[in-house]
Amino acid sequence: MSIRFRITLLIVLSFIAIFCIGGYSINQARLNANEVKRVTEGAVPSALASADLLSQLKEVQLLTIALVSAPDVNIVSQTWEKLGVSKKILQDAVELQLKQASDKTQSGLVQQLGESLTSYLEAVDETVVLRLALKNDLAQASYYANVVVMQRELQQIVETLRVEKTRSKDLAIQTLNQNLSNTSIGIALVSLITIVILSVFGAVLYRQITAPISQMQSMMSEIASTQDFSRQVPVQRMDEIGRSVVAFNSMVNKIQESSALLKQKTHDIHTMLHNMPQGILTIASGNKVHPEYSSFLESILETENIVGRDLMELVFSDTDLGSDTLAQIQAAVSACIGEDEMNFECNKHLLAGEIRKQMPDGRSKILDLNWSTITDDSNNIL
Repeated sequence: MSIRFRITLLIVLSFIAIFCIGGYSINQARLNANEVKRVTEGAVPSALASADLLSQLKEVQLLTIALVSAPDVNIVSQTWEKLGVSKKILQDAVELQLKQASDKTQSGLVQQLGESLTSYLEAVDETVVLRLALKNDLAQASYYANVVVMQRELQQIVETLRVEKTRSKDLAIQTLNQNLSNTSIGIALVSLITIVILSVFGAVLYRQITAPISQMQSMMSEIASTQDFSRQVPVQRMDEIGRSVVAFNSMVNKIQESSALLKQKTHDIHTMLHNMPQGILTIASGNKVHPEYSSFLESILETENIVGRDLMELVFSDTDLGSDTLAQIQAAVSACIGEDEMNFECNKHLLAGEIRKQMPDGRSKILDLNWSTITDDSNNIL
């Protein structure tokens, strides 16, 4: 399984986890919204309406008493009109309670309430008819014998319905609170499980990526410090990291081969410089003599103090060249080092070809000088 596939899998799993958490949250939010709507638009208003039934019933009772005890016909007529309105409001409220009934118990209570209300209103109408016929004694007798009895029965039913509605409302609110709590706990648990799974998968993937890279980095540091190119990083798997390790080992092998070849060539050059019967030296930046020079140069110049000395002092001191010529040679050499090879071609005529050098013991030597350049890939003089 490649690293790319694992990273892609981790990203896909992350999106799936986000989608699942989001889908679960949206679904629970929708269910809770429906539950809230049912409570706020159903149970609570229904409970409040059941409480209002008692006050509406008392309103009918008070108007009935006022009608029975009214002193004249005009007041009776006015009260009768008000009583008709109150009766209509009470009947509409009972019908609304029937529509808002949430279970069989409430439906049974509301149906019983409707039947009792019908009997109660019929008794009220009979009493009102007697009162309108100016049969006051019969009207009062009918009121106390029928209306009051039915009124008490009706009040009991309304009170029972109110208690049942309140219980249903409290149960609905309790269920809503429990659902909200369960939703919060569910989302928290799903999120926690998802985070744990993704964290474990990510940690494993991190170790699988960083461990071989750290091992390869450590090996590179050891190789750089020890110059031991025989060391190899073990290949544990053939994914992108494994192929990188293989490439690194191959590179180390190439370096080892190149290093061995370079050592051989360096040895050959040292052997040539040691055995060559000519004086050869290399001029570095600052007109200083490079450490690599032929052994025969010490015999020619009759000194072993060669490395790092100034070219003009080592070779051209105590010669027959004038100061102008020496200055030209120094300027020409300085103008060539680190510059394009063309500078050498332009200035090589200023470089001396033969000089007479006086030795410390008074002897003189004639030195034949040949100048050449060492250039890099860009044709610049080193």
